Amino acid sequence: MTGSVSIALMVGASDDAAVRMSDVIGYRTVALSAEAVASDSASLLRGLDPAHLPEAIVFTDAVPVARSLALACEVHGVRPDVDMVLVAAADKDVILEAMRVGIRDVGPSTDDPVLLAGVRDRLAARADAHRPAPASAQTAAGAFSSRTVTVLSPKGGVGKTSISSNLAVTLAQQSPMEVVVVDLDLQFGDLTTVLDLSPTHTLQDAFDLTSRDNLLLKTFLTVHSAGFYVLCGAESPAANDKVSGDQVIQLIRQLQDQFRYVVVDTAAGLDDATLAALECSDDAVVVTTMDVACLRGVQKEMQLLGELGLLPASRHVVVNFADKTSGLRIKDVEAVLGAPVDVVLPRSKELPLATNRGVPLLLSSRSGPFVKSMRSLCQRIFDRARAAEEKRTHRRLDVA
Repeated sequence: MTGSVSIALMVGASDDAAVRMSDVIGYRTVALSAEAVASDSASLLRGLDPAHLPEAIVFTDAVPVARSLALACEVHGVRPDVDMVLVAAADKDVILEAMRVGIRDVGPSTDDPVLLAGVRDRLAARADAHRPAPASAQTAAGAFSSRTVTVLSPKGGVGKTSISSNLAVTLAQQSPMEVVVVDLDLQFGDLTTVLDLSPTHTLQDAFDLTSRDNLLLKTFLTVHSAGFYVLCGAESPAANDKVSGDQVIQLIRQLQDQFRYVVVDTAAGLDDATLAALECSDDAVVVTTMDVACLRGVQKEMQLLGELGLLPASRHVVVNFADKTSGLRIKDVEAVLGAPVDVVLPRSKELPLATNRGVPLLLSSRSGPFVKSMRSLCQRIFDRARAAEEKRTHRRLDVA
C-alpha cells in the first residue's frame, strides 16, 4: 500500500468496527465518536492540514444523515478526492443528495462487503495519485482563535481538578464541543474519576503519537455528555514518566489547532509539564486556600514564574474553600500574596458530594455561591478572550 496518507476514518463507529474495516480495505482505520460531530459547529477540517486528510471517510448510521451530509460537503469543498461513503437506507432522495456532496456510495451497514470492497478498490486504483491541496483550504473550517487556560497551585488538595472540570462545563455551555480539558497530572491525575468517565484512550496514547497527526489525536479524546472533550490521564503513574516539556508543548499546540478553549489541569508544584503548559497559556488560574502555608507557597510560585517570564499577563488568583472560620480575611490573603484576589470560591457542602458522584457541581446545581463564583471566573476568561480577539481584528484592519 502506498500513498501520501495511509489512513481512513469511520465517523460514529467503535474501535472494533474500525479494525474490521481496516482488515478489508488495507488502510489503518480510526474511529471518531458520533458525539464528537453532533454539534453544528463541529468540523472535520479544523486543525488538519488538508493535504493530510483521511484517504477515506465512512459516515455511519450512528450520525444523523443530515449531519453526515453537511460534514461530507465541507470535506468535498477542499478535497474532492477523499473517498466518502454513507451508511443509510437506500432512499432515492438520500442517495441523490449524497452524490451531490461528493459521497461515492451508500450502503446498508459498516460491515457490508460490497460497500467496503468498493472503498478498497477505489483506494487501490489511485494509491499513487498526486493530491495537491488548495492553499486556501486551511481556512475552510472558519478562522478562529484558541485560548489556553492552565490551572495550577504549588499545593495539592486545593481543588484544582474540581475547578478545571467545572470551568470546562461552563465554557462548553457557551461554546459546545469547542472545549477540551487535559489531565496533565502525569502521575496521579483524577479527572477521569471526577468526571465519571471510562476512556478508551488516555494521555499515554497521545504522547505515543510519533507524528503531528491531529486526526489521530482527536480520536484519543473522550466526549463528555456536557458537550466538551477530555484527554484523560494514564492509569499507571509510571506511564508518562519520560514525557518531556517539548512533548507537552506539541500536544497543547495540536489541541489549540482544533479547540477554542484548552483547559489544562496540572499536578501540584512546578514540574516540567506544568512549566511547558504555561509556555503555551493565555490565562493562568492560580489556586490557593486560606491557610498561611499555602498562601506563602503560592506567593513564591507566582514570584518565580514572573522571574522566568512564564506567568501569563492574564492571571486569575482564586481563593478556594473560602471560610470565615479560617481566621483570615481576603485582604489578609492579598497582603500575603502581594497580589489582588480575583475570585473567591466559598466552601460548599454540595461540592464533595458532586465530586464523589462524578458530576460537576455546575451540572447538578444552577445556583448557589460556588456556582455564581465559578461563572464569574468563566466570565473573566471570556472577557479576556473577547478583548484579545478584538485586538487581533483591529490589527488586521490596520494592516489591510
